[in-house]
Amino acid sequence: MKAVAIAMSGGVDSSVVAATMLEKGYKQGGRQASPKTNLPEGLHCFGVHMKVWGKEPDPHAEEIAKKLGIPFYIIDLEKEFKKEVVDYYIDSYLKGETPNPCIFCNPRIKFGKLLEECKKLGADFIATGHYARIKGEQLHAGIDEKKDQSYFLYRLSKKQLSQTLFPLGDQEKTKTKKIARKLGLKILENKDESQGICFIKEKLHTDFLRQNLPEKYFKEGLIVDLEGNKLGRHKGLPHYTCGQRKGIRIGGPDGPYYVIGMDPEKNLLIVGKDEDLWRKEVFARDLHFISGEKPKTPQEIHARIRHLGKLEPATLEIKGSRAKITFSEPVRAFTTGQSIVFYKGTQVLGGGVMQ
Repeated sequence: MKAVAIAMSGGVDSSVVAATMLEKGYKQGGRQASPKTNLPEGLHCFGVHMKVWGKEPDPHAEEIAKKLGIPFYIIDLEKEFKKEVVDYYIDSYLKGETPNPCIFCNPRIKFGKLLEECKKLGADFIATGHYARIKGEQLHAGIDEKKDQSYFLYRLSKKQLSQTLFPLGDQEKTKTKKIARKLGLKILENKDESQGICFIKEKLHTDFLRQNLPEKYFKEGLIVDLEGNKLGRHKGLPHYTCGQRKGIRIGGPDGPYYVIGMDPEKNLLIVGKDEDLWRKEVFARDLHFISGEKPKTPQEIHARIRHLGKLEPATLEIKGSRAKITFSEPVRAFTTGQSIVFYKGTQVLGGGVMQ
């Protein structure tokens, strides 16, 4: 018997995953439903909902599980989530970086701690609503280019992929919505898709940071250009990110200024012109490759520097613990602390954190 835990967020995607598993022949229940000496035959599934720090469980998740008739469990991972995701997010801003919390949540929490707890309930696999595909030991981009989430999954391991199912990876979001309507999941019709960072309740992420960073990080400081010339004053470095134009509050006859970088030690915001945002070389640290081994380099790849960003042709070189990525054409506004992900066709090789 195989049992699948369905990670149910309360949204359309994970709800359709649950319904899809039932349509594929999975029965309602898991191994915990019967004594190990008398396991029911066939395929079984049950729903799980992850309770994370700063966010109450979504009641829609349990409501959908009841409608579908599958067992449902809320798994409390507040403590682990705070340590592995929230603290990482805050620490990144302390360093003057812009973090990707979802990227580190996936291997450490969703396909890490949550999967461990699901196994205790009898699961062999975890199924989620991610738009990505698994082929053997490889991770591939989802069919729907507008919803592909492979960028966020590059830090998963072969072992984690072997215990994961992405039932929506071979279809477009429009089909998912049609299935939801056909199944009569009307409570999801007017439900907004999740946007932003799940653990931040505040309307602006800077409001959250003000509550969790020392006040000194929001002190005003100098705005300088690349030559060190003083151009104005900023209102606190956490308010800015690379490529940002709005909110700098300086201008001139030569056109608008953009954030190029920052110096947290000197509390400096560094700005420049649009042409200063473009570069052909990017370096990355904290490398991770799904195969578990560093690929032989140099090799030709495609790279993406942001979620759903254009896949750009590039040459990957690994030197020690860092990677050097040389693009065929200049790319705009790479951001320190964000991830760059490497692709070979639709296959995700791995990636790293830009610096």
